[in-house]
Amino acid sequence: MASMAAKMILGDKLDSVKGEIGSLTDKPTEEELEQAQLIEEARQEQESERKAKHEKMEAEREKERQRIRDKYGLKKKEEIEKERAEAAAMNSAGRISRDKKTPEQIQAEMEEEDESIVDTVMSYLQPFRDRLGI
Repeated sequence: MASMAAKMILGDKLDSVKGEIGSLTDKPTEEELEQAQLIEEARQEQESERKAKHEKMEAEREKERQRIRDKYGLKKKEEIEKERAEAAAMNSAGRISRDKKTPEQIQAEMEEEDESIVDTVMSYLQPFRDRLGI
C-alpha cells in the first residue's frame, strides 16, 4: 500500500515534469506566434505613444522657455554664439597683425616666388642674350 501511495504521488510529479520538458522543446504553435506578434505590435504602439507624449512635453517646455526669454530679454545660446562669431569677424578686420595663412596659401606664394626669381634672372640675362644673338 505504501508503494502504491508513493507511485501515485511520484507518478503525478513525474508526468508534470515530462510535460514541462516537452513544452520547452516543442516548436511554437500558431497561437503562440500570433500572440507574440500581437505583443510586439502593442509594444510598438506604446513606444510611439510615449514618443509623441515626450515630443508634446518638449514643445510645451520650449514654449515656456521662450516666454521666459521674452519676459527677461534673454537670448538663446545659438544666438549668442552667432553674435560672438560676428563680433570676432568684425574685430579681425581692424587687426594690426595679419591672419594666419593656410598651407595652400603658403604653397601658392612659394610657387609665385619661384616664378618671380626666374623672371628676374631672365631679365638680367636678356641683354647678354641679345649681344650674343641667342
